Amino acid sequence: MIFADARDTLERVLAPLSLGEFLDEILLGGVVKAPGDAGCERARLLGEDPQRLLLEQFDYLAPRITCHGAEPLGPPPAIERVADVEEFKAKIEAFHSLGYTVRLPDLRAIAPGIDAFSRALEFFLHKPVEAAAVFWSRGDAKAPIHYDEYDLIVIQIEGAKRWFISDAPSPLPNTWKGLAEEPPVLDRHSVIDVGPGDLLFIPRGTPHRVDALATSIHISIGFVPLTVRDAIIASLDHLSDLDISLRETVDSRHAFSVRKNDFGDLGRSIRSGVSSLAAHCGSDAFIAQALQRRSSRVISDLDKLAATRPLPNVSIDTRVRHGSGAICHLISNAQMIDFSYPGGHIYIHRGAEESVTFIAETPEFRIRDIPGMVGDDVRIALAGRFISAGFLVVAADG
Repeated sequence: MIFADARDTLERVLAPLSLGEFLDEILLGGVVKAPGDAGCERARLLGEDPQRLLLEQFDYLAPRITCHGAEPLGPPPAIERVADVEEFKAKIEAFHSLGYTVRLPDLRAIAPGIDAFSRALEFFLHKPVEAAAVFWSRGDAKAPIHYDEYDLIVIQIEGAKRWFISDAPSPLPNTWKGLAEEPPVLDRHSVIDVGPGDLLFIPRGTPHRVDALATSIHISIGFVPLTVRDAIIASLDHLSDLDISLRETVDSRHAFSVRKNDFGDLGRSIRSGVSSLAAHCGSDAFIAQALQRRSSRVISDLDKLAATRPLPNVSIDTRVRHGSGAICHLISNAQMIDFSYPGGHIYIHRGAEESVTFIAETPEFRIRDIPGMVGDDVRIALAGRFISAGFLVVAADG
């Protein structure tokens, strides 16, 4: 997936919102509903028959079921493997009969449309998509008041739901719990009905609850965009690469310090490090380097790409293409290129920069097309490295 592909994927799924509106207004604002219909792109992210697609993945999904219900009639059924589609359907109906909404997580592995949309979000945000789940409810299901720790894109696929969403600005809570944290409440709130193809954006930390108005399926995709805290941590990480004093051990008797609430000279070390960070952050070039290095780490930390095994034999005439879910980020110094991709890094001499940039930016090509002052043996070796990483695969006519 190159920049243009990611942009086009987001534009199609978000329409009638433009990508600019989503990035510049929606992500920085409050709750938003974007209307759609059963024929729009996002309504088909689970294919033409969503229930059938989900049921046919019984072996993958049944052991992963979670559920919730505001007023359940009893404890939920056992979560266990099932033998076939009919048993999985009966299991879901058993949850529904007790007032539970069924949550089916980890959709990216079974739904190519959701995986592509999630990958496009990761490409543009340089943050992982942390949740991609289906919520399958019967018409009398009610979800309890809660909030999520990530921003949510909610896409209604089938049926209708009524959302009760707080009108108060989100406090943007941290992911860890606070001391004596109170359960969320819904005071002043809006009521929003959604049907097939409708999209909701709900900022992280916003209390809400949901009622199903009919048998309903919706997708929930969760992520946290880059925060100021993320950017500061990236700057500190970069400085720690440059300054060994930030990597030195301090307070080796830390358990005793915590027990006594006496941290000795640790405060002096912290203040010195923060002062050094502030001085370095006076340079926009330092901050740019820090965020580029952060992006390299984020991309490499995404789930590993599936690589072809055993590795195919290739020649100068073999046609290759980017693998499913392949994205990358390139940074370099005077000697080396760091090519990061989901699952790792490839480090290559700077002399191959033209070749590597071509591989990164060209979705499909013949190995002989790789440019640069290199021989065919180097072209084949380069392609082989990217194939072994899963970034490239042999094309159908290769």
